[in-house]
Amino acid sequence: MLVPAWEPPFRRRSSSSSEQQVWDPESVQMEMSQVFDSGTGGMVPRMPGPAKDFVRGRVNSRPFRPGGLQDDAAEAAALEKAFPEGARNGDWVRELMSGGPALNAPPGFPKGLDLGQLKEYNSHWKCFRDGEHVEEQPASSSNDSTDKYSVQFDDLFKIAWDEDDANIVSHEDDGEQLAGDEGTNDVNERKVDKLQDASETLTMADTDKQETNAREDISEAQTDLDKMLSSEVQDTRRETSGLVDDKPAQEGTDWALVVGDNSIVANFHKLVPDMAIEYPFELDKFQKEAIYYLEKGESVFVAAHTSAGKTVVAEYAFALASKHCTRAVYTAPIKTISNQKYRDFCGKFDVGLLTGDVSIRPEATCLIMTTEILRSMLYRGADIIRDIEWVIFDEVHYVNDAERGVVWEEVPNTVEFADWIGRTKQKKIRVTSTNKRPVPLEHCLFYSGEVYKVCEKDIFLTQGFRDAKDAFKMKNANKFGAKPGTKSGAPAVRAGTQGRNPDTSSKGRDQKHPKHHQTNSGAAAIQQSTSGSRRSESSFWMPLINNLLKKSLVPVVIFCFSKNRCDRSADSMFGADLTSSSDKSEIRVFCDKAFSRLKGSDRNLPQVVGIQSLLRRGIGVHHAGLLPIVKEVVEMLFCRGVIKVLFSTETFAMGVNAPARTVVFDTLRKFDGKEHRRLLPGEYIQMAGRAGRRGLDTIGTVIMMCRDEIPEESDLKNLLVGKPTRLESQFRLTYTMILHLLRVEELKVEDMLKRSFAEFHAQKDLPQKEKLLLQMLRQPTKTIECIKGEPSIEEYYDMFLEAEEHREFVTEAIMQLHTTQQFLAPGRLVVVKSKSDDDHLLGVIVKNPSATLKQYVVLVLTGDCTSSALAPNLSSQSEKGPGDSQGYFIIPPKGKRGMDDDFFSSSRTRKSSGVINIKLPYMGDASGMGFEVRAVENKEIISICISKIKIDQVGLLEDISKTVYAKTVQMLIKEQTDGKYPPALDAIKDLKMKDMDQVKRYHAHNNLLEEMSKNKCHGCIKLKEHKSMMKDQKMHKDELDQLKYQMSDEALQQMPQFQGRIDVLKEIHYIDSDLVVQLKGRVACEMNSGEELISTECLFENQLDELEPEEAVAIMSAFVFQQRNASEPSLTPKLADAKKRLYDTAISLGQLQKRHEVPVDPEEYARDNLKFGLVEVVYEWAKGTPFADICELTDVSEGLIVRTIVRLDETCREFRNAASIMGNSALYKKMEIASNAIKRDIVFAASLYVTGI
Repeated sequence: MLVPAWEPPFRRRSSSSSEQQVWDPESVQMEMSQVFDSGTGGMVPRMPGPAKDFVRGRVNSRPFRPGGLQDDAAEAAALEKAFPEGARNGDWVRELMSGGPALNAPPGFPKGLDLGQLKEYNSHWKCFRDGEHVEEQPASSSNDSTDKYSVQFDDLFKIAWDEDDANIVSHEDDGEQLAGDEGTNDVNERKVDKLQDASETLTMADTDKQETNAREDISEAQTDLDKMLSSEVQDTRRETSGLVDDKPAQEGTDWALVVGDNSIVANFHKLVPDMAIEYPFELDKFQKEAIYYLEKGESVFVAAHTSAGKTVVAEYAFALASKHCTRAVYTAPIKTISNQKYRDFCGKFDVGLLTGDVSIRPEATCLIMTTEILRSMLYRGADIIRDIEWVIFDEVHYVNDAERGVVWEEVPNTVEFADWIGRTKQKKIRVTSTNKRPVPLEHCLFYSGEVYKVCEKDIFLTQGFRDAKDAFKMKNANKFGAKPGTKSGAPAVRAGTQGRNPDTSSKGRDQKHPKHHQTNSGAAAIQQSTSGSRRSESSFWMPLINNLLKKSLVPVVIFCFSKNRCDRSADSMFGADLTSSSDKSEIRVFCDKAFSRLKGSDRNLPQVVGIQSLLRRGIGVHHAGLLPIVKEVVEMLFCRGVIKVLFSTETFAMGVNAPARTVVFDTLRKFDGKEHRRLLPGEYIQMAGRAGRRGLDTIGTVIMMCRDEIPEESDLKNLLVGKPTRLESQFRLTYTMILHLLRVEELKVEDMLKRSFAEFHAQKDLPQKEKLLLQMLRQPTKTIECIKGEPSIEEYYDMFLEAEEHREFVTEAIMQLHTTQQFLAPGRLVVVKSKSDDDHLLGVIVKNPSATLKQYVVLVLTGDCTSSALAPNLSSQSEKGPGDSQGYFIIPPKGKRGMDDDFFSSSRTRKSSGVINIKLPYMGDASGMGFEVRAVENKEIISICISKIKIDQVGLLEDISKTVYAKTVQMLIKEQTDGKYPPALDAIKDLKMKDMDQVKRYHAHNNLLEEMSKNKCHGCIKLKEHKSMMKDQKMHKDELDQLKYQMSDEALQQMPQFQGRIDVLKEIHYIDSDLVVQLKGRVACEMNSGEELISTECLFENQLDELEPEEAVAIMSAFVFQQRNASEPSLTPKLADAKKRLYDTAISLGQLQKRHEVPVDPEEYARDNLKFGLVEVVYEWAKGTPFADICELTDVSEGLIVRTIVRLDETCREFRNAASIMGNSALYKKMEIASNAIKRDIVFAASLYVTGI
């Protein structure tokens, strides 16, 4: 149908006949499915769910179909099911405009408004046949002749067709371009099959003819469409349309369009005259570009530095949603960012917040949530998805981190990533970016109380680095009494281990749990709890702090890569007081208000009391071990500027919008959970980006601490000006994902695998592979004509290949036999594989493998000598000694030989020393026969002959003698009888082969040789030629098969694992043989916080039935606790039995997956998914034990305890929903009681960002 096309306000043409300025839109042709499909649920109509499930959805709801999937058959079937014939062909529009009844019940609704008969609209229809205008008639005409033609409607809102045919203009239709791009979609297996069938049934001429006809049909269809669209459409572009060229300055790929038009910036206010929100400052270039394309309704990818103003783009999307009465969703990868953004947007927009444990105003226009919540809403078919116009994905560089830990600041492959998004969603993505940092950075080294600038404006300053290096050498020369640069003056810590000791952990809080801080830091334990160590730590930090205070370079964030390192560093500054009296008053009032919401005992927690003491002196600590409310207090006070020095792990750089004047790196190494390694450039840039406050500082300072060494210049350059880490896919196939996708009938899991970033390049190349496949299918096959009648070369060649396969296996087996080594002595004749695959070569072993050369040295006969070919080398070779020769030499006739060259010289008396004085390969000629001395691998020896000759090893390899070579060649020639090589040793009788499989393959090889000798091709004069042709044909077939495989679903990286997981799900009855999700599968879909298989099996094995609610929730903590090493909990016998039973379930599931070739180690699978370190803690907490007391039961930090219990509440909700699906009312009630038992006090204290102070 023809529908009005959206245009930006500056291009809208108003109707000239009307007194009022009314927009007169132009029209584009679209499919019915594109008009009525919202892109969320496919074409199949669906009833709205209950109001209570509007936001979160429910497991029984059908998941929304992802946008961008192309399945013509499914779309056609869905369209037929969703709309009656009259709605699909446009008759309902004619009936409506003729005064008929309105359609008042939308698809999926049982009834609608009764509008009665409508007033007839005076309009006319343009009728077309074969693309040409036939006649014009009133819309109210009852003439049935219009049924013969294709009736199209032009404008659903104003007029039918304009009667003026005078102004016929060419129409530039963006929709045509999009349709053309969509026509080049990825090739699936059906296309491959069709291409293969065509190759088998059509000749080359037929194929060319069909292609010509197809091109003619397409051309005719395009001509008809062009006539229809161009005949009655006027140009709606005003003069201002020339201000912007839609074609990007740089078009990196098909779907990612890099923005680079300066006219957008120059004419921004003309292009966007009515902004959805006004800003009190001048927008940057990338912000204007992004806003312009948002106004056009296009998708935008923004890449910019920290604090560059990316949030402005998100704000504008919120403003557009409010203006259009739709919804916008802002997603962040972690809850901390979501809470902070909620506070930032709360005063500007109608905002709601959805996280795992918080739901505030879910009916709001603008919703802030984590990405997991949005994914859950899509899987559960939440009706709110229908209203969403914009989705904002913040911090997309989190895609690089499988565990959601480290984030990268810069994205070097921006266009590639945006192209993947666009190709996946089948939408153009505008890429706008800026390399400009709002506050430039300078990077310095701090050594021995002095600051050395080493980088400024992204330029490495070599002189500053040399000055620091000289100071290091001078200090160590004086310290060790050695000259600068000597090794004796080197420090005890080697290069590349900077900061390893300072990052190690302390002994612990008390002797009960000596591993307390060691497990948190992941480093070796070092005792630093004495007052002497505190003074040493203070003497290290105070010179730096005093230097920064003197230069007004505070506030400062000091990044340490260990929670314990942060705590020790802050405690060491016990004598420092960095705040004024007014600062102290502000800090005291703020802390009193923040902590007043805690109950009495929680206010006296050591962490709460200790942090207040530090804060009042202007010192803060920020790491994952802090209580959430404590962490928020630190963040808010730092943003207020009253905290002067903040010791933090890299968590502070993860989205928390709190820039500082200076950033300090305690070390340039970190422990990543597996090993100590250097920081990556992207990690360094992310943290260094916190330096410099926009609007307050002209430059940001980054300082790297140097304790016992100066980093290497190459390492420092790579860190400061090296390339940041590229975005790479961390896509993992999970059982939950498979089960959710199997619930969508028209969606295949393979389609989702293709759409992952990991498969992007392979899928992008499919159109080129399709063209290559067509070309290869068209190549004519050469016919092999046999001179002996019916060709049998194919059968012969197959036997030859099979025989070669057996021979290689048998030869390798023979060479590994102990008895073989006795035969492979110098002088033994062997047949060696030819490099040119022609006849194999006869040779003699000259030397066995040794420590210096692990190959056999063999002299082989290469064939008759061609004197013309050797002539150019003879004169030059005669002037050289034999040991210098790398080419050929010739043995002179006997009459011209000297005494030294006598043919049969006397035998040598000395033994060979094993030295080889010739360069291999060594080639020559003797007695009219060419020879070559070469190094031969075991696999190159075809057979071991029964014959053996006497050789002179010294004359062949050490004291090179032409006579010895001639004698050896002549003996080899004599061993050939009638051109046949000597018989080979029998592998069974002579070499004592006994292995049954080897013997079987040996006999199979001999039988194949016998069969080949009976074939009529054997001995044919054209055998070599025909074998070469068969080889080419087989290579061509193999290339075709490989190409088809690459274009099929089987080539997907995750496909083997997918097949294995499907088999696992079938065996444990989560799905049936038809891949229909069963009851257990529906329950598994509810499990998101823990491992889905273990959780589901736990429920269906009734493992929680015998436990009290407090015991059940304690065992469930194993699903969500994440710390690998924790003190062993003290469990009751009942809890110990439950722990063993759950662990055994995990082991059995791991073994099941291993049997089906899923890459899983059962023990590791159980350890990774079940961690029982907090079972005792959660059990006591559920029983009502105060928080201070449960902290004494474990060495796990307070912050991690709170985070685990909060996630445990979400697990209780999932188990409760699962119990509802199963119909287990007792379990449902038990999960309600357990959830209520843990939801209390400081663990569930509301976020300060949400409630405010």
